[in-house]
Amino acid sequence: MMTWVAANDRASRTRVTIADVAREAGVNKGTVSRALRGSAGVGRTTRERIVQTADRLDYSASHIATALATGDSRTVGIVLPTLRSWYFSEVASGASEALTRAGFRVELINLGFDSDYLDMESTQFLELFAELGGGRGRGALLFAGTVSTENRSENAGVARVPAALVGMPVQSVPGIFIDHREGGRLVARHLLGLGHRRMAVLDGRTTGRTSVDVWNQRTDGFRDTVREAGLDVSDDLIIYAGDCQAEDGARAMASLLASKAPLPSAVFCHSDPLAFGALSALRQRGIRCPRDISVAAFDDHPMSRYWGLTTVTQHAHEQGVRAAESLIDTMQQARSRASLSSWSPPAGDLTVQLIVRETTAAC
Repeated sequence: MMTWVAANDRASRTRVTIADVAREAGVNKGTVSRALRGSAGVGRTTRERIVQTADRLDYSASHIATALATGDSRTVGIVLPTLRSWYFSEVASGASEALTRAGFRVELINLGFDSDYLDMESTQFLELFAELGGGRGRGALLFAGTVSTENRSENAGVARVPAALVGMPVQSVPGIFIDHREGGRLVARHLLGLGHRRMAVLDGRTTGRTSVDVWNQRTDGFRDTVREAGLDVSDDLIIYAGDCQAEDGARAMASLLASKAPLPSAVFCHSDPLAFGALSALRQRGIRCPRDISVAAFDDHPMSRYWGLTTVTQHAHEQGVRAAESLIDTMQQARSRASLSSWSPPAGDLTVQLIVRETTAAC
């Protein structure tokens, strides 16, 4: 048996000491120590030279020292409303990859909310900013969740740290815009093109929640396109499942199948998990998809390809990547700006796309 040992080049080098940094920077050890602790008595130019020297020499405390000396902690908190949703996990994964590549430390913060949104205009949201951002050693917060409304200009400076929010457009911080209305249109055009005329919608909004923008946009885009074709989606064919999980989809589809009205030839589900549950309910009742009923959805969940599900992709992983890159750019801008309200954050968008698979067919 042969054992291979991989030597770490950094570990094999002689450890750099504070004396080495002092000698290279042309100052004494006490000045280096004060500069790296962020203490008073060291001029700005000298402090910057010492920090740069420590980084260049790979001084073991240089990352911490840089944070103390410059106020940049190099730590970003990724805030997830809940771990229950695959979407938030995908966004957080993409953001984490981008931040790590850029040399940031990532901290995942699970709020444990039974919700898929954060209302930027609520007292709760403002308190959350203060609680998570104030004095916790985080240089920034990135919220991996959809936002119910666009932020208004008067709230542009409420955060104590830079923040990026994904899922909806915002004004005060970088954001990634996903056109949910266009996603509904894409599904409607596809089903109409297949000859479907009687279609239903499984609505994914959570019962008791006030934020319905995303769900309304998906339905409106779908329904408006159907109306443009001279048809309509009757109110009795819009089923409110109570949430957007698989069990809700199964229950909603069972309710639809139990109706005495003629069955639709196609169903648009607001989320892929809703569609998974709906497909399961169809299978249990011996109804074939897509021969008897076509099913399309919105998400592009990692499991959707294995279900053969026709769906709209919102690029969840890439949302996280793009939001993190936007956040990094904004933090770089912020170093030379006085306040959040003076920023001009970069905008971004990702184009939704319809992925046609086996759950839709001609009527």
